[in-house]
Amino acid sequence: MGDKNYFLDTSVLFKRYVQEKGARYINELFKLKTSIFISEITLCEVISNLRRLLDIDKIINEDEFEELKATFLGDVSDEIFGIVELTSAIILSSLEICSKQYITPLDAIQLASALSLLEKPTFICSDQKLLRLAGEWGLTTLDPISFEKAQG
Repeated sequence: MGDKNYFLDTSVLFKRYVQEKGARYINELFKLKTSIFISEITLCEVISNLRRLLDIDKIINEDEFEELKATFLGDVSDEIFGIVELTSAIILSSLEICSKQYITPLDAIQLASALSLLEKPTFICSDQKLLRLAGEWGLTTLDPISFEKAQG
């Protein structure tokens, strides 16, 4: 970690708000002098996933949902990460990615968003298939769960 660019997919950004495996690494990453980027689509995904914890998983209550949402939106307004705007070029790039092999549409948009950055970021994700694909598209990858296991 250090002075470099990182791109976080939704699965790892989510660990900043909900304590899951890999959260320690993500929290440490935010303490460093780094450039962290997310896709604009992640905004909707994080709120949706928080709502899933309330409505489907039933592991948080309404007040906790509102508090987590406010914390996330506060981070957005504080600009602690850069948001890669969902452009036509990114959509076209995601179509190219989808044309090469099966990938979910949102994962293709995440990968295309990371690839759109001028300085190629380290792609941080917990989804092993998406990590493999990001590597195949030329990105350095990191799984925070595996990193934490290796660190002990």
